[in-house]
This record gives sequence, structure tokens and C-alpha cells, in this order.
Amino acid sequence: MEIQYRHQFYNSPEFPFLQSIGVDHIIQGFEAEDEVGFIGVLHLWWVPDPTGTVLGIWESEWFDRPEAAIWCAIKIQKDRPYDEDKLIQVVMNHCKKMAERSVKKMVEDHLEDDTGLLN
Repeated sequence: MEIQYRHQFYNSPEFPFLQSIGVDHIIQGFEAEDEVGFIGVLHLWWVPDPTGTVLGIWESEWFDRPEAAIWCAIKIQKDRPYDEDKLIQVVMNHCKKMAERSVKKMVEDHLEDDTGLLN
């Protein structure tokens, strides 16, 4: 299962850029509903290669319980040098402002079009 996931992961178009945009942890759950149910959660994390042969490698660990994966994700988030919740809030506020500007411009354009018809 891990080998298949890694193969798909390494061949994805975004793979070469993940570390440069700050993605250094991947947590992926696996389940086979019809057969065995919950299989486990794979945690991949990027570390610099100690031998210096390549830039880095993706280490892995498996969690047998979903709760363990949740605790891992919480720990990763707490260990970040920035507050991810605040960062998400900033992005959401920016998107809201951009949407409001877009709607305002559409309304203004629509009103300008309506006034042109009356003349």
C-alpha cells in the first residue's frame, strides 16, 4: 500500500515543489470498506538527506488508530513557527475582501449599463 502511494505521490506534478512551499508532512488514511475496513494512516515527512547524496528523503510511519494520526497532526501544527489558524483566517479575510470588491464592481458596471439605456 505504501509503495503504491509513494509511486503516485512521487509522480504527481506538485511533488518537486512541495518542500519549497512549506509542505513537509503528508498524512493519508487508507480504508477498504468492503473487505477489512480501516487499514491505517500513513505519515510521510521530509528530512534532509544525512549523506548529502540527494536534497532530502521522505521518512514514513504508520498509525493503526485514527486518533494517533490526529494527535500527530496536532503536534505538527503546534511545532510550526507560525499559527496556522491565524494564517488561514488572514487568507479567508483576503478572499472575502476580493469577493466584495468583485461584487461591488459588477454592481457598478451593471448600474452604468442601465443608465446608458435611459438616454
